[in-house]
Amino acid sequence: MKDFFENISSCFLIVNSQGLVLECDSNFEKKSGYKREEVKDKKHIYEILGDISSWKKLDWGYETYLTKSNGEKIKIFINFFSFSDYNLNIITINDFSFLTYMYENYASFISQSPFPIIEVDLSEMFNYFRIIKKIAGNEIDKYLEIYPEAIYEIIGKIKFIYINESFYNEYKGFSFDALKENVFNYFTEEGLNTLKNELLKVYDGNLNLNFEVEVIDPIGKLRFINVYVYPVGRERVLIYILDKTKERELEEDLRRSVSKITNLYNQVINTLSSIMEHKDSYTAYHQKRVAELSHAIAKEIGLPKDKVDAIRIGALLHDIGKIAIPGEILNKPGKLNNIEMEIVKTHPLTGYNMLKNIDFPPEVLYIVLQHHERLDGSGYPEGLKNGEINLSARIVAVADVVDAMISHRPYRPPFGIDKALEEIEKNKGTKYDPDVVDACIRLFKEKDFKFSI
Repeated sequence: MKDFFENISSCFLIVNSQGLVLECDSNFEKKSGYKREEVKDKKHIYEILGDISSWKKLDWGYETYLTKSNGEKIKIFINFFSFSDYNLNIITINDFSFLTYMYENYASFISQSPFPIIEVDLSEMFNYFRIIKKIAGNEIDKYLEIYPEAIYEIIGKIKFIYINESFYNEYKGFSFDALKENVFNYFTEEGLNTLKNELLKVYDGNLNLNFEVEVIDPIGKLRFINVYVYPVGRERVLIYILDKTKERELEEDLRRSVSKITNLYNQVINTLSSIMEHKDSYTAYHQKRVAELSHAIAKEIGLPKDKVDAIRIGALLHDIGKIAIPGEILNKPGKLNNIEMEIVKTHPLTGYNMLKNIDFPPEVLYIVLQHHERLDGSGYPEGLKNGEINLSARIVAVADVVDAMISHRPYRPPFGIDKALEEIEKNKGTKYDPDVVDACIRLFKEKDFKFSI
């Protein structure tokens, strides 16, 4: 897996508002086969990446094709950053190696998953929807009120392609044929209303669904399940089913299991944090040290344990957005130019967008998004001031600066702890939270704080 991540390469183009290529990096030359002098001030973006109108919107950017110098086309996904002050656009280009890896292991992933998974073809259901739209237009909710049995017909159009072993182990005796014959035997009234609302979303073209529904199993027992629907094709989805019944019935047992859950949670967090090791070993090392100091500062200030733990997690992930920054910028031995600096400044928002749909404590997202904000409004990405910046982010901001200054970087030697403490003391109350700065200085000067790594 490490070799896989190391072989993923990214590159970037700089274009003006008319789409003319002004600059490219060495990775682009390798990926495209073009020499810098062949594209600089000569090629337009549509000649290399296709017309912008043909780009397919993804969650984190766009999918398109790169036309290499020899005419070969390769599928890529790109991010587009506009800098109107400079009349420039930065386009970062990444290949689909990771997606290819996932698709190659797709069948194995489904069959071996410990969670019940169903692969479903919705093409016949969408054909039925098209017929309904000719009758009801966008008023399908009224149509279902008049003709509630349509839910039965809609579900009857669903084609179940594959059901993994975990599903059959969890729901012994369940039959999809029986479900189609009488769907009302398998759902409570509330469950049917939930199902109806989710079908309305599918009718509108939304295939990314996440909902809880009450169902009745084959032996007549009421169960509560979470359903996660993810598209894997234009009209094909994977349905993950997590049974929540035991969680409701056996709360005491779940409390006794909290230690195991916490360990798994920490493993996930550590895995997310360690992803950066494959991109930039310094950032991964830096995140761990910032987490250690932030944790100590939060305790020194006297925050409750849940807040202290959340701050440690946020600090561990605060720079995860840098995974989208080209490595040659992150590890550039000299000073970054204005454009490169603007690219680096995108990492808080990128990290926030990567993590915002994960159920982390709110402090985690505040930290990832706001750790470069400053009390006087001179920070980024939003230029927040004073109380607009969450306390957790103010803590990590100080720890971030201290560790950055005492660490060796390709473009400078370390400054030392005295210089770092002098920096935060000098800017206490203007850039950095005074209470946080005082707590940090106490840790080093009075309590002999030392990093463990």
